[in-house]
Amino acid sequence: MLVNSMKERNKRAALYAAISISLVPCFGLLTFPSVVSPPSLALYASAILGYIGLVLLLWMYVLGTKSVMGLWFTDLAPVLSIHKWIGKYGVVLIAIHPLLITYSYGKSLLYSFIPKLDTVAERHILLGQIAFWLLIIIWISSAVIRDKLSWRTWKYFHFVTYVCLPFALLHVLDLGSQEQTHVLIKAYLLLLGLVLLAFSLLRMRSFLNLDRTRYIVVSQAKLTESDYSLRLRPLTSHRLTPKQGQYVYIKLGYLSEDHPFSVVRYDQATDEIVLAYRVFGMYTKELKKLQVNSTVFLSGPYGSFMEELVSDDTTPVVYLAGGIGITPFADRIMQQGTIREQWLFAANRSRSSAVLIPTLKSALGDRCICVYNCEDGSLGEGEEAGYITAELLKKYLIYPTRFHYYLCGPPGMIAAMRSNLATLTVPEHAIHSEKFEW
Repeated sequence: MLVNSMKERNKRAALYAAISISLVPCFGLLTFPSVVSPPSLALYASAILGYIGLVLLLWMYVLGTKSVMGLWFTDLAPVLSIHKWIGKYGVVLIAIHPLLITYSYGKSLLYSFIPKLDTVAERHILLGQIAFWLLIIIWISSAVIRDKLSWRTWKYFHFVTYVCLPFALLHVLDLGSQEQTHVLIKAYLLLLGLVLLAFSLLRMRSFLNLDRTRYIVVSQAKLTESDYSLRLRPLTSHRLTPKQGQYVYIKLGYLSEDHPFSVVRYDQATDEIVLAYRVFGMYTKELKKLQVNSTVFLSGPYGSFMEELVSDDTTPVVYLAGGIGITPFADRIMQQGTIREQWLFAANRSRSSAVLIPTLKSALGDRCICVYNCEDGSLGEGEEAGYITAELLKKYLIYPTRFHYYLCGPPGMIAAMRSNLATLTVPEHAIHSEKFEW
């Protein structure tokens, strides 16, 4: 719905304002140097950047607490984008802090980066150095070599963030010269410490599954050679009520990771949720092992991907799906069938890997187009070889600009589809893409 979209934008605007306001004290609490010189100005600037770095680290921590962010935001993807942006560019600002200190003290370039333990001050500096090197590890793994790392390896590197913040905060408490005499700075640092403690407790609540809903496995069915559907039923009076196009997170136990999966169908009569997933990693291999009556923990629902479709039954729609990315569209297609003009272009390697296609083809008829890039057999009606391109869309769609397009699939495919639609002069506001991760 347009109203809900506006609400989400207003919430994000409020978040930007909160982040900006939280940085203001970094500039107002510190005393400007009485003697103006390049070294004194460098030391003053390093202190400001140090406090900015602390606040940005804390915001990274806060924005990474999805169990709390989910209470305020329906769509977590933009929140995650802010989290990533701070991590990518905020760390660069933080790195300037020790460089300015090195300059102001007239030391060698390696002064702030090589640990020394000769004096009490140097042992205090060590806490900041530990935080700095941990941040560098996180930054390199997330901003430089992310594509070369497996998701699990990257995730474990990312956990180092939780250690950086307390080390950095303790570093300021031990060394900050103005902090030792300025009561407002002490109060500000105390506030940062209390926020860190509060969100750490909230994260512990999530770790213990106290903010999740227990579900039982009703059935698990094989859809293709590597795709499965999972039917879940709530075990408590509390239950999730996902809308079409939304997703939930599944956690298999107390020590398990949690991963997002689109809801294929939500049954209002029984409160059962049907999910579909593709087996391609360690987590989904464990998911495949779930037996009937196994217990899992769900959180959510999240996402505002298809909200506008709920209140609009007239605008013609085109769904562009890559592989298992077809799942957010299934329930909507089945409910509306040919009532509204809706098309599905589903890209898969072959027929054997095309999930849910028989069911959706029966609902859409000749408006279901299957595109295969590795199919050896002969192609039938409504089947194409290769990839979804602008030329392929023009072949089937009369006046492509009159449609709204919904995209879900791998990031590379979504980027290619957006480029194809731009070639067809489809306006940006008519293109919607799903992106869920955390």
